[in-house]
Amino acid sequence: MFHLDHMALGVPDFDRGVRKLTEETGLGSYPGGVFSGGLSNWIFPLGGDVYLEVEGITGVAEGPAEWFRRATADGGDRWMFWCLRADTREELDQVAARLGSEVQVRPGRREPDGTQRVITSTPSGEVARRARQQGLPNWYYREDPAKNPARREVAGDRAAAGVAWLEVAGDRALFREHIGAETFDRLPLRFVPGEPGLHAVAVRTAEGGQLVIRRAPAGQDTY
Repeated sequence: MFHLDHMALGVPDFDRGVRKLTEETGLGSYPGGVFSGGLSNWIFPLGGDVYLEVEGITGVAEGPAEWFRRATADGGDRWMFWCLRADTREELDQVAARLGSEVQVRPGRREPDGTQRVITSTPSGEVARRARQQGLPNWYYREDPAKNPARREVAGDRAAAGVAWLEVAGDRALFREHIGAETFDRLPLRFVPGEPGLHAVAVRTAEGGQLVIRRAPAGQDTY
């Protein structure tokens, strides 16, 4: 089975971007760590094994970090991508085969305590580039669900209780084909006109309300 996993918000100034989202939402968060290539991330657990990561350049930009720099060059925050999660590695392999791609296993972020995370994901290469241009998600697999970044306890003015819906733009039929009909029908997607990609995330709060985080998508320029 596949589930919503996380979404990445690129910001032009990392510290200011984290502070802005904290003040806007009141949600608790924690420092995620540093990727090779100059990117850092900060994690906001949203409940239900879903999280939002704020990513920004804190070093010399290389590789994907250069994409983040270009996407936020006008000073605006941008939704960079969003991700689903497979329950098993076999399911992830099946997705890769269906998309004509492969599974990548590569180093991820290094946490503040020095722990090196590993990313297991698909698609890769040209298939991944096309998917990003069309606003489509990618997939992750986490060998140890207990290490899901969404499960860390955090304190904030508001407690998140899961994602209510995602607002996306793009070709609905293409989304359904890419994601798979069964998973597509279970995801809380709302389609709107505009640039392909993620446009807004609505987060349920423990008090019964909703927080809507609305930003523009990164657009057609990908790494």
